[in-house]
Amino acid sequence: MLTFSLEIAALAAVAAWGNQVAGWPGLFAAPLALAVFWGTFLSPRASHPFRGPAWPLAKLAVFALACAAALTTAGPLPAAAFLGLALLSVLQGGTR
Repeated sequence: MLTFSLEIAALAAVAAWGNQVAGWPGLFAAPLALAVFWGTFLSPRASHPFRGPAWPLAKLAVFALACAAALTTAGPLPAAAFLGLALLSVLQGGTR
């Protein structure tokens, strides 16, 4: 449940960042790109899933990108909270 909540928060942070950087096209394009990447490589039903240590590293990279987006749009406190929860999610998630 934590990972799913972080996925939704990541989409929101990336959408806000995309809107700030590129206006309404970025509002849709940035979270769409993140969702396509997550669905293709990281989701439970991924068509080309990462395996072994690449899976948690890719998951952490996506969450770090979303943390950077949250930092630029929401500030340091929400970004730090997101990063802490993301690290917890990656540590409890293990590998595939």
